[in-house]
Amino acid sequence: MHMRNIRVNGKRTSMKLMSVEWESLEEICARENMTMSELVTKIDAERQDCDNLTGCVRVYALCYFRKAASLSEPMPRHRPTTAMAFAAE
Repeated sequence: MHMRNIRVNGKRTSMKLMSVEWESLEEICARENMTMSELVTKIDAERQDCDNLTGCVRVYALCYFRKAASLSEPMPRHRPTTAMAFAAE
C-alpha cells in the first residue's frame, strides 16, 4: 500500500491505495486527459451515501474498466477441459 497526498476541491488529503490501484487511476487520467486531482475531485463530487473517499475511488476505477471491457470484444471463454487436465495430474 502506498499513501499519496492529493488536492481535492483545493484541499490536501491523503489516500492509501495499492500500487495497481494507483496505476489504474493514472491510466484513467491519461485516457481522460485529467490530472489526478481533477479525477479525484470529480469522484468526490459524484459520490453519494459514501463517507469513504478512498473506497469510492476504488469502486470508480473498477466501474470504469468494467465499462471499457464491455465495449471491447469479449474475452475468450476458459476451457474447463484444461482445468480438469491439471486436476487429474
